[in-house]
Amino acid sequence: MKKQMFNRTNSMVYISSMLSLLSCKNEMLYNQQMLSELEGPQEIYIESQHNQATVSWNPIAGADGYFVELSKGTAFASALQRSDTITDTRYTFEALDASSDYTVRLRSISLASASLTSKKQVKTFTTAAAPQEDLVPDIIVAKDESGDYTSVQEAIDAVPANRTQPIYIYIKSGIYKEVVEIPQNKPFIHLIGEDKETTILTFDNHSGKPKPGGGSYGTADSRSVYIKGDQFIGERLTFENSAGMDAGQAVALYVDAARSAFKDCKMLGYQDTWYGHNGTKSLLENCYIEGSVDFIFGGSTTLFSKCQVHSNRTGGYITAASTPAEQQYGYVFVDCKLTAANNISEVWLGRPWRPYAKVVFLTSEMGKHIRALGWHNWGNAENEKTAYYAEYKSSGEGAHINSRVSWSHQLTDAEAERYTKEKVLDGWEPAFLPENARIVTKHKK
Repeated sequence: MKKQMFNRTNSMVYISSMLSLLSCKNEMLYNQQMLSELEGPQEIYIESQHNQATVSWNPIAGADGYFVELSKGTAFASALQRSDTITDTRYTFEALDASSDYTVRLRSISLASASLTSKKQVKTFTTAAAPQEDLVPDIIVAKDESGDYTSVQEAIDAVPANRTQPIYIYIKSGIYKEVVEIPQNKPFIHLIGEDKETTILTFDNHSGKPKPGGGSYGTADSRSVYIKGDQFIGERLTFENSAGMDAGQAVALYVDAARSAFKDCKMLGYQDTWYGHNGTKSLLENCYIEGSVDFIFGGSTTLFSKCQVHSNRTGGYITAASTPAEQQYGYVFVDCKLTAANNISEVWLGRPWRPYAKVVFLTSEMGKHIRALGWHNWGNAENEKTAYYAEYKSSGEGAHINSRVSWSHQLTDAEAERYTKEKVLDGWEPAFLPENARIVTKHKK
């Protein structure tokens, strides 16, 4: 009796195992073979808006379901979005970018045949432009007296202290030669220029220049613009120190705000153009930074995204980081371009102003002006043990990966994942103007 029960149990286990294997095999065939492309010449219909697109098609004879995929660009590459298996002949993709090209691919599923074949059924479309959003600034600055103030500093002074919401200050085109300071008790200031090429905040102080009240300027107080108010945002502006090549240290922009962000801006100077203070976080997106020696310096955590970094002197240094030892990130450059005039050469990527300097370039294009060695130890071999200088997939004539100093690093794919925007900025997402924003200025009475 026990033997019969044992045999019966074994038989049931065997049958169960075979069914399981058969199920797995069928699932594998389904995934690998039965998901086949639609037979032509079926048509795909697309109704697109600025942020979504609805795809529809005529029913396919013999199809048990459909599978729709979306890729960005004018040809199908990798799937950006995809549907589950659906039986409807209509599907909507959402969260699309405005004024962008996308390609749809449609497939049918047939359980009766594992070998439906046809030409790939794809269709490309372009999303509509986003509707404009009007923004009426809170304050307007204009040199021609058509705004509320003629001076940027006057506008800053008029902002109430300790705000908890953004205040928008629109600066019309003009050269504003003044020292601008945004104090710590004035957070959420959002400066918007009419055009970065023609809206210029500039001054010409420099280290060693006599002060009007006695004494002389140092590096930090030579700045043209000084920002301490948290969550500052600047767009479409030029920040300049016009002291000149031979003036020595002359800061265009000194950032000492806990968080700040800049988009479509220019920072112009020679030595010490950009100064980011210890413990601060900044984002520079699609900006232009120009200088000669140590022109991106300080102990801040700053992400430079899709920026142009332009050297204007032979033998200079781009970065001089002073990252605190306990700070995880220093200066991080992603998808940037390092440029110079044809007569400029022998430029270093950086040297450590302080021993634990941290600078990383990721997927950035480097011109021929960049030295093959890449990194300098500031004349102190001990800095080679503490500074962290790294690159990931550098390109261009200046990307001499195999010739870099031995104490620098080439990142692996896994190591590069540590430098995402979310991680570097600790999840902070600055509220830039929408791409479709239109500034509507009120007329002064």
